[in-house]
Amino acid sequence: MCDVDGEGEGKKYPNGAIQGRVLPTHTDQYKRPPTRTETENPEPTTGPSYTMPSIRNTASDVPDMNLYKLNRVHRTLDKLKEKNEWEAEDTKSFDCMHYLGDSAIETAAKSLGLQAGERVLDIGSGFGGTGRYLYRHFNATTAGIELQKEIHDIAQTINEKSGAGANATSTNGNFLELDPAEMGAPFDHIVSFLCILHIPEREALFKKAHSVLKPRGKMYIEDFFARTSLDAKTLEVLRSSVSCPDLPDREHYIAELEKAGFEVTDWVDMSTIWTDFVHERAEAYKKDPSIDADLTAFYDAVDEVFSGGQVGGTRITCQRK
Repeated sequence: MCDVDGEGEGKKYPNGAIQGRVLPTHTDQYKRPPTRTETENPEPTTGPSYTMPSIRNTASDVPDMNLYKLNRVHRTLDKLKEKNEWEAEDTKSFDCMHYLGDSAIETAAKSLGLQAGERVLDIGSGFGGTGRYLYRHFNATTAGIELQKEIHDIAQTINEKSGAGANATSTNGNFLELDPAEMGAPFDHIVSFLCILHIPEREALFKKAHSVLKPRGKMYIEDFFARTSLDAKTLEVLRSSVSCPDLPDREHYIAELEKAGFEVTDWVDMSTIWTDFVHERAEAYKKDPSIDADLTAFYDAVDEVFSGGQVGGTRITCQRK
């Protein structure tokens, strides 16, 4: 299902996609303790919080990122116009928006203890591949939140064509602004794959996530974090190419979740596996003339920040206290 750029199982690429969805932001101001990066390379501060430098990483800029140019997606959809019912195989070349394909969703479901009939919120749901997978394989109902209108529209089309119907839906909007009732809260669980790294308003995000969960509800996150202090070059690549304003280290990430009312029950460091994955994928795509050059450039940028050893990846499971 999830060979986002492999264009099918015959290609010898790593299976899975790279990046998550992006939510809109209204300020570049964090409300959290400084990370190690900030301590060693401080930004100008005012009181207990700080304002990031003026950089183009707001939500309105995100559609310009190379990952979100949809040429390949539309080429695939054009081939499906005459087909009435779509199967997972039909859209697997682009609809998975995270690393390591379906195995990552299986891990999430296991970590959550997902049961048939439970309701899941997917923050940054992209083309809706996660929700459709959870419906088909776990009989769970997923409500996706997707910022970008065009991607949301495509997700809804696939949901309808695949027969998921009300069991896998997409809402176009900003998670931080949507009314909980409009989303369908409360939920049994939340998932978010490679999305939170884009969002400066982390404190507000985690508090909102806490508020839409049922008591003792769980949240599963796949995200980037800072393994070491981030130097100026790495920060520039993250900000300009990945729309990631900054990253907390493990200690501060956990502190952010705890402050919002979560208990972190599992932190799995995926840095080595993801570093190998993004490098192998970047090298493979350079050799494929069918891959757009701008997408290849994006994958090179992610490969660069991971191979530098400062950026890592994690799988987090936490529970509402």
